[in-house]
Amino acid sequence: MQFTVNLTRGHVAPRLHRFTSKIAVDVEPTVISGLEQATLKPRKHPGIVKPNQLELPQKLSDTLRQIVGDHPVKKVLQDSQMLNSYIKSRHPPPTLAEIENKKKLIVEEVNSKMSLERLAALSEEEANRWKRKRELEINKRLSQRTYAWKRIEYGAYEAIVYAVARGAQEYAVLKRILTELAQRDVHFKPRSYFDFGSGVGTGMWVASELWKENIFEYYNVDRSREMNELSELILRDGQENKQISLRNVFYRQFLPAIETKYDLVIISHTLFEMVDKAQREEVLLNLWRKCDGYMVIAEEGTRRGSELVNEARRFLLRVNDEELQGHTVAPCPHDVRCPRLSDLADRTPCNFPIKYAPLRLSSDSSGDSHTSLYSYAILKKGPVSDTSRPWPRIVRPTLVRSKHAICRLCTEEGKLQEVIFTKAKHGKSAYSCAKVSRWGDRLPMAVGPPQPSSPTTKPRNQSQAEQHLQPEWT
Repeated sequence: MQFTVNLTRGHVAPRLHRFTSKIAVDVEPTVISGLEQATLKPRKHPGIVKPNQLELPQKLSDTLRQIVGDHPVKKVLQDSQMLNSYIKSRHPPPTLAEIENKKKLIVEEVNSKMSLERLAALSEEEANRWKRKRELEINKRLSQRTYAWKRIEYGAYEAIVYAVARGAQEYAVLKRILTELAQRDVHFKPRSYFDFGSGVGTGMWVASELWKENIFEYYNVDRSREMNELSELILRDGQENKQISLRNVFYRQFLPAIETKYDLVIISHTLFEMVDKAQREEVLLNLWRKCDGYMVIAEEGTRRGSELVNEARRFLLRVNDEELQGHTVAPCPHDVRCPRLSDLADRTPCNFPIKYAPLRLSSDSSGDSHTSLYSYAILKKGPVSDTSRPWPRIVRPTLVRSKHAICRLCTEEGKLQEVIFTKAKHGKSAYSCAKVSRWGDRLPMAVGPPQPSSPTTKPRNQSQAEQHLQPEWT
């Protein structure tokens, strides 16, 4: 895109360069057949991921309201909002290399104002005083610019605040992720479940909804004893003496040394709590060894959360042990580095949205739905067996326009690709699927590389440009 400057009006008028590149697509034959015979509706094509909006089951909502007990509702809500904001703004602990790089830049800044050349003109006492002042200035700036990480400690009250703040949101995220897993592998019937950083048990709530008749053991690990106690109380519907309806539920504060295998392993919203990369890798490797089926990793959909998820995914896929070989099931249709993180100039995270209804503690609480952005990875032990794995994933909102739909895709080659679907260029089946698909869905087709042709330059007036210009990866 080029820009010309309008000197009389003082603004930049865009001149669009449109590349009419042809991108070949090959829709799944079964999808074409179903659409043509009207046995399949476009909105129900096999790449659609549901649900898009969720709320806690009524029984869970009632239990969470009950466990608040005599705590002032207004204070609990205020503290839950503060906790949620803090979690969404978190960074992992800075590495030594990051701290050293920052210090190096700060030293250069300080030297420009407090040059070392001045020392020659000072007495020994003045030089020592000047050096101390300079060192204090360097440390002050370093402290201001370095993220002050600390682990969140959860007592009894903090666990309740967490349940109120995060219960509905994390339930919605994990319900979406595990429902996709169940849709992708209809034969997967886990008999054992392991959750590291289990919190108040949101993962267990979802897993028991999807596979209650199959799972015979739920193993939850959380370093907070009070969090484990609250999770168990929720399973008892808020009544200490009530029987738990699930079979064989266990709680521990630390990873067990036993080498028992589990069909489904989850680590959700936990990576930020680890002191460094070495600890993250140690825990991830331990969990991957315990996994005998699928492993799910989920975090906040921030840039840092996305980086941690992809760091974990890349680490596990590179483990040099034949028995621990695996592949990515979702969201990536490939096993290479995330294309978003490959471009250091692109600060956009790889994330996906889910709408959820927050827990209402009082009639004053807002009943409006919220949207949460999350990053995740589903890994599976063994070779690829899912024939639909190469289908491209839509990684930003679909732009539906007159007679065309624009999809931003992550492809099996590990590339970000934008495709403008039209009925004339790609056929009715491809266009029908594209225009009803949303951010997070997959398209049931193979997408070829673009075949660029010469650009055509077409000036537009300002109002037309504003209607058509869209940021490419926002």
